Amino acid sequence: MIRSRLLVALAVSTLALALAGCSGGADTPASEAAAGHFDGGIKVTHYTEATELFVEHRPLVMDKDRRFDAHLSWLEDYRAVTEGTLTAELVWPDGAIDRASAQVSDTPGIFRPLLRATRSGQARLRLVLDSRGSVDAHELGEVTVWATSEEGAAAAPAEEEVDGAIAFTKEVQWRVPFLAEAAVMTNMAEAIPVTIDVQMQPQAEAVISAPVDGIVRATRIPSPGMAVRRGQVIATISSTLGGGEDVATLDLSINEARIARDAAATEVRRMEALVEAEAVPQRRLDEARTQAQLAEARLRAAQSRRAALAGGGAGVPVVAPISGEVLETAIVQGQGVTGGQQLLRIGNPAALWLVARVPEGSAAQVAQPQGLEITLPGESLSLTAGNGLALVQGGAAIDPATRTLPVIFAWNSRQLRPGQRVQGQLLIGAGSPALTIAASAILNEGGQDVVYVQIAGETFQRRPVTVLRRSGDRVAVEGQLAAGERVVSQGASAVRAAASTPDAFGHGHAH
Repeated sequence: MIRSRLLVALAVSTLALALAGCSGGADTPASEAAAGHFDGGIKVTHYTEATELFVEHRPLVMDKDRRFDAHLSWLEDYRAVTEGTLTAELVWPDGAIDRASAQVSDTPGIFRPLLRATRSGQARLRLVLDSRGSVDAHELGEVTVWATSEEGAAAAPAEEEVDGAIAFTKEVQWRVPFLAEAAVMTNMAEAIPVTIDVQMQPQAEAVISAPVDGIVRATRIPSPGMAVRRGQVIATISSTLGGGEDVATLDLSINEARIARDAAATEVRRMEALVEAEAVPQRRLDEARTQAQLAEARLRAAQSRRAALAGGGAGVPVVAPISGEVLETAIVQGQGVTGGQQLLRIGNPAALWLVARVPEGSAAQVAQPQGLEITLPGESLSLTAGNGLALVQGGAAIDPATRTLPVIFAWNSRQLRPGQRVQGQLLIGAGSPALTIAASAILNEGGQDVVYVQIAGETFQRRPVTVLRRSGDRVAVEGQLAAGERVVSQGASAVRAAASTPDAFGHGHAH
């Protein structure tokens, strides 16, 4: 068990224990500010919505300079505050203010305002950061300014031993990936671990086959990813002929039809002359013209049959039955195909079915599926029914092939791809209040789940916990942890290393 000496902070409701020491709290006189670690100092950890403050200083004495070694970190990423001005203020009951300001020191993240109190008594202490175009005030509450150095020394906080304290200095925190987040009470639904198969919705997919035997013709060969709309002609099939017809027979038919057409045209001209001479009735001319039209039609039909045999002609259209995009294609210009042969597959990859496969042993727990938590590399998706997710099938029967209960949700998105298989959790039942932390905070040490809690700016403790359930990147836990305590969610392994090899991380500062 690692035991470290911690100092009890005074006069502030948010004072916390701290371990690592910094340099003296006064620049002058020398007796008040010896370089290096000093005992009898006050250490305070305080949070606003934007920053964390860890500050060390000696007890305040009237007409004595007191240096505030203030370590400031941005809570969004726990990086050091590297710009701006920090002002230390003593606000007296009558409204008078003693103040001192400082820019960031040679050590990024540390500000050292030197404050002198002009009177003794009770005053309100605040440290105000002006950085990034905004003001962030740490209200540290009522403090006592002593009349003499002897009174201040006597009021210095006593040292107290705390079991299992781990020193992890701000300078180290700022150099490694590090983040601490508060444990919070939230409603978390019960969940079952599942494998999720991503499929395209049945109505969002279609296979297009050749309607007849023939030759494929297309002005543009479709390629995967090409958008198509419902009713669009993708290609045509120039139908080949059956019945034993060959090229010679077709050519003879064309010639016979051409001769018949020419003869019919000649007969029309002859009838026109006879009608003009009133030698025959008009009916004879009308009959001749009809025969000419029939002969012309037979010629065109014979030419079309000949063109179809060669792979030409208008052909039978291949039409898209739905809108979407080409997923697969087997169309080749001029390719001979048979009726029913698959030419291409189209669909809408954004119209998805998420098939959650519940293990057979957990099937009885599935009553009212509420949604899915999907785990992806670097992120997680939280999908709930009614918010873009629709329940299609709540689990009707066990699949005999996979021995799982399929629960199907419909979802429109391109964040997943048809055919993909991902891991996640099926949310079941209503949520219940639970103490939750980031899943990344959990470390397993010898079969025991543990977290590292930041009990002060540079002081941490190892706490065993039990994971109750998971939801996305959060876990519900129980054990030696309370709501509001800050848990290391990034960098917990480094804190563990500091506990194992404290000399490698240092016990204090050299400011």
